Amino acid sequence: AAMTDLITKGRLDLGIARGAYSYEYERLMPGMDAWEAGQRMRELVPAVKALWKGDYEHKGEFWNFPSTTSSPQPKQQPHPPIWVAARDPNSHEFAVKNGCNVQCTPLHQGEEEITRLITTFKDACREYAPDQPLKIMLLQHGFVAEDEADAQQAAIELNRFYNYFGAWFKNERPVEQGLIKPLTEEEIAANTYYSVEGMRKNLAIGNPDQVIARLKNYEAMGYDEYALWLDSGMTFERKKASLERFIKHVAPAFH
Repeated sequence: AAMTDLITKGRLDLGIARGAYSYEYERLMPGMDAWEAGQRMRELVPAVKALWKGDYEHKGEFWNFPSTTSSPQPKQQPHPPIWVAARDPNSHEFAVKNGCNVQCTPLHQGEEEITRLITTFKDACREYAPDQPLKIMLLQHGFVAEDEADAQQAAIELNRFYNYFGAWFKNERPVEQGLIKPLTEEEIAANTYYSVEGMRKNLAIGNPDQVIARLKNYEAMGYDEYALWLDSGMTFERKKASLERFIKHVAPAFH
């Protein structure tokens, strides 16, 4: 990480996340659950900051290593910005207490979820009063569409993605050769937790003006940064077209 910071002339931001899938925890350490995976990650955050500072020996609950350091030292001092993925209040509090920015990923539940996340972050900042101002980033699935038909197609594609996300997250579906067993159209239609209508309403899907209006609302809530997440089952060509419309039509509204 320090070498990357030097190569990029001090532009490195380091993101740290536990990961969402219990399937992955089981592969790393059989029997490990999400909480234990998170605790292992949390122990390393202050350790990484100490390594960037100088010689450091770590004797922790989960990790142990002899005195060592980061060589070379990062360009940014005292260290590159660290972003911690957070959803629950405990995660926001951990990030703020450790002087880390917060990156949160609301799913498909709409503005109530997005409001709850920014409120949780602000509460943590008031409670723990960090030495330096911290930022919060909103990472959200979305699609900048050409027209309403294009937006509706994106909602269909993202609804399919979320059905697969839920199936993988719950670890209830067989995985073979690294691929989850395909969902049928009937299974997707029967899953009322996700819906095409919900995706169209709650995600950043729409023409450029609609996406700009949504982002302006997030900005007014207090979000410092925004990232449009294009990770989905749609084709590369559709992702590329959405990104190009975002760069050409949406981004200029925030310069």
